[in-house]
Formats: sequence, C-alpha cells, structure tokens
Amino acid sequence: MRIIQFARLAGIAMLCALASCGGRGDSDSASRADAPPSNTFNICAIFDEKPHWRTHMEAAAARYNTPVHVMMGIMWRESRFRQHASPGTTSAYGYAQAINSTWDWYKDVTGNRHARRDNFADAADFVGWYMTQTVRQNGLATSDSFAHYLAYHEGHRGFTLGTYWQKEFLLNAAAEVQTMTGTYQLQLNGCPSRRA
Repeated sequence: MRIIQFARLAGIAMLCALASCGGRGDSDSASRADAPPSNTFNICAIFDEKPHWRTHMEAAAARYNTPVHVMMGIMWRESRFRQHASPGTTSAYGYAQAINSTWDWYKDVTGNRHARRDNFADAADFVGWYMTQTVRQNGLATSDSFAHYLAYHEGHRGFTLGTYWQKEFLLNAAAEVQTMTGTYQLQLNGCPSRRA
C-alpha cells in the first residue's frame, strides 16, 4: 500500500515538474504574485518564495492550535495553491476550496465578514478554524491529516456516517494528504529560521 502511495506521489511530482517546464513568459508582477509557488512539494521553498504565507499559516496555527503542515497539506490537495481554483461542479472556490455554505458559516461564526476565499490569509484562517470544528465535532487529533482530509471533504456529518468508505478516489486523496503532510512536517523542521 505504501509503495502504491509513493508511486502515485512520484507520478504527481513528475507531472508537476513537466508542467512547469513551459513558462508562460508572463512578466506581469501581479500575475506572478497570484501564481502558485513554483515548487509545491517543498514547504521551505514555498515559504521562501511567499514569506507572507508562512506568517499567515503561523497566525492560524497559533489561533486554532492546528499544525501548519496539516493545514498546508489540505490546501495542497484542494487547490494546489491556485488562488482562483474552482472545480466548476460545486461552489467550491479558492485556495481552501470551501463551498458557499461552509464559507458563510465560517464568516458568521468568526465575524470575519469580509473574508475572501481567494485571499491566502483568509483561506489559512478558514482551514485552521474548520480543523478546530472537526476536532470538536468528530474528536480527531489535529495531527491526523488522513482523517481530517476526509472530514474536510465530506463534512462533519458525512465523516460521522462514513460516507467516504465507498469513495476510493477520496481514500486515495486522503492518503496523498497524509504523505504530503508527513513530507511537509519533516521539511518544516529543517527550514532555515526566519531572518530577524
């Protein structure tokens, strides 16, 4: 099973590497600022390229007592860090791929009425907040990225009902999240400290 998961992750890495070979030639700085990080498989490289993302993730981690590597792993799987990601089949949108009703719930509960799903700081805060709701409602440990991803995708009730057991694609996605969060955790422990 681990070999299959590793093979899948290696295949994804290869596709991402191949996709990044052809540059867009876009010199617009706003487009580059909104673009996903160039190496989404290395959390140190992500935070080096987008240091404000680290600031926002650490703020959410402190506010909700949730691990940065797990929140980043969920966002990696959901949007590959694409600001305007949208599947087109649901109302999911932005970095965190929150659907309209869940995003509205978040804004109501937190009082963050002007939060936007295409704003990384708001998306990071949302993922931390949602993980906290999952801990409360489903009793998960914050470090259990596999189960957190299932609850994130299926919702708290769907997770309780076990709706994910009949969805092989979702179990595979949760395994990818688990692998990526493990990688991110190891990398994060070795990232250079921030410059003062």
